[in-house]
Amino acid sequence: MGRKIKRYGAIVRLEHWMVALSGIMLIFTGLGCLPLFKRYYITELPGFKWTANFYTVTKLHYIFAIFFVFAVLFHIFYHGLRRDFSLLPKKGDFIASLKMILASFGLGKEPPADKWLPEQRWAYVGIGFTTLIVLLTGIIKVLKNLEWIYFGPKVESTINLLHTISGGLFILLFFIHIFFVLAVKSNWPLLKAMLTGYVDEEYVKHRHPLWYERLRKRLQ
Repeated sequence: MGRKIKRYGAIVRLEHWMVALSGIMLIFTGLGCLPLFKRYYITELPGFKWTANFYTVTKLHYIFAIFFVFAVLFHIFYHGLRRDFSLLPKKGDFIASLKMILASFGLGKEPPADKWLPEQRWAYVGIGFTTLIVLLTGIIKVLKNLEWIYFGPKVESTINLLHTISGGLFILLFFIHIFFVLAVKSNWPLLKAMLTGYVDEEYVKHRHPLWYERLRKRLQ
């Protein structure tokens, strides 16, 4: 067995899974708030009768939103204070991302990658921007329920529309993310690393040669 290399610390894994799990539940309860479950007979499935109760689904949506907001804000402040901006796109990432995606389907070779794959950096920005819109519009939707805060009908309908559209885009990006993690075999070690924190040295050497070279120099 080769050496293991640490890729994700405990804090990074915790914030990732808090965002992921609370995000999944927000998607589920958000669809229930539209409402869609009764219309498409989800409420008839065993164990899902409670989803017919709009107030129960809404309360759960708010509860999971608290965890989601906390995780997102923690991520921003934690990495901001550490000045860790390695997940932001770099020059040449767009072309490299296209090559990576094509290579995922057996079309061409992957370009040399750093710790983060170029498409991971672009996905981070896309999902991050969408998440912020969902978060901000969601907070405004909660505030409008307070009796001393009033938004005009046009503002309220615009906020509702933005929240719905950004929520739909979040769902789309989420499933694209899941697809590339599960469907592309070369990404499986990254999923395992998000659980254990570590990847095999040989994997890093061949899939992330730029990162491996920095690690090798550091250990010399």
